[in-house]
Amino acid sequence: MDKKENLLKALNGQPHDHIPVSFWQHLLPEDLHGIRCVDSHVEFYRRTDLDFIKIMHDGLTAPVTLRPSGLEELLAYRPGRESNPYNSEYLKRAAAVNDRLASEVYTYCNIFTPITLLRRVGDNRLRAWIRQDKQAVIDILNRMGEDIAWLSEQMVRRAGCLGCFLAFQGAESREAAAGCPEPETAAGYVLFTPEEYEEIAGPSDQMVLEAANEASDCNILHFCGWNQVKNHMQVWKDYPGRVLNWATCVEELTLEDGREYFGGRIVMGGFDNRRGRLLYSAGREAVEAETRRLVDVYRARYKTNDGLMIGADCSFLTDFETERFNWVTEALKKYEHLG
Repeated sequence: MDKKENLLKALNGQPHDHIPVSFWQHLLPEDLHGIRCVDSHVEFYRRTDLDFIKIMHDGLTAPVTLRPSGLEELLAYRPGRESNPYNSEYLKRAAAVNDRLASEVYTYCNIFTPITLLRRVGDNRLRAWIRQDKQAVIDILNRMGEDIAWLSEQMVRRAGCLGCFLAFQGAESREAAAGCPEPETAAGYVLFTPEEYEEIAGPSDQMVLEAANEASDCNILHFCGWNQVKNHMQVWKDYPGRVLNWATCVEELTLEDGREYFGGRIVMGGFDNRRGRLLYSAGREAVEAETRRLVDVYRARYKTNDGLMIGADCSFLTDFETERFNWVTEALKKYEHLG
């Protein structure tokens, strides 16, 4: 079967030829917009021949200004759907990539949630606004949620993506962040409690989830181990989605344990994407051995390859040598062929 059929069968728990594999990599500065952005996605697929690819968010900002004069300016924002340049540019990018690749491979679109995007104003500012007027921040997130929910649906129904790669962030734990330099003042930590996250970010998360899941039943939920800080994973545990991807190496939650934690759903990952780690710097033999080990450990627990997809904790940086992705896919296919 071809890779599109193989992926659909794997997603639906049906017999399939091989374990799906995919990785993603950030774009170079010169590839962030226009035809170069589209070309870079196509070239990435041609170099790697992965089972599916993710359309990257790089070069885009957010539905709202990220340099507001204050909370009052943000409160003036209203959902614009296609009239919002953020939405229209992203839709145009995805449609152009799919025009080039639809006959060969499925694509996913990277969708950041409202809290992930809003915290780009700077976490110090965001924390101050929450103290100033928490309900106003919730209102802004919910308005953003309307725009991003609409975008998620259109990425599937109009631009032609198989599903959304929904990237969640903002649930870093105080305990884990305490081990990082100046955790209370450094940009990058909102440091919600689980209850605060559910109150402030949860409603807009649910807007996006509902729209994405109405448009596609093949969505991937990604729980970002941003800046190598563990999350309150329980806030996302029951979020509905077909495939779960998280930072196995940051959270110290293996693929096989994660499948149990997330109620038997499909899990994806296994490789650490950080510089200096195995896939980034080890030789081919070591990468091939780790590929086999990931499958063996999973199969020892579940007596099957079903429910397993191979990938990484997050996106690789621009200096990563993409040939290393091929080491994984080639080793896996050879290993599966041997039985």
